[in-house]
Amino acid sequence: MLRVLIVEDEFFISLDTDALLRELGHTPVGIAVSADEAIAMAERHMPDVVLMDIRLSGVGDGIHAAKTILSRFNIPSIFVTANTDPLTRQRARTAGGLGFIEKPVTKDRLMAGLKAAVR
Repeated sequence: MLRVLIVEDEFFISLDTDALLRELGHTPVGIAVSADEAIAMAERHMPDVVLMDIRLSGVGDGIHAAKTILSRFNIPSIFVTANTDPLTRQRARTAGGLGFIEKPVTKDRLMAGLKAAVR
């Protein structure tokens, strides 16, 4: 199964996502709350895929972090977001993401979203 980095600045959402990943047989490698932390953790853990929230704490957003992680480490992201407006989706597509999982994250949404990474 997949080694997954969770990038989410809302504590309970990240814990729930971690539990759902484990339930689906995947291995969460860590939880980052900012773009800078996500980049550092991606380099340290080299996950197969990153579950990336678009709006994060601190400087930079998930789209910036996803672009950086893809260019530096060739690790793709799947965007997890409640921001489904067309402009946000278009910006995210420029980051080479594998797709979107809309919040709230459910087991079925997570399973469907991760299919792109398993291929």
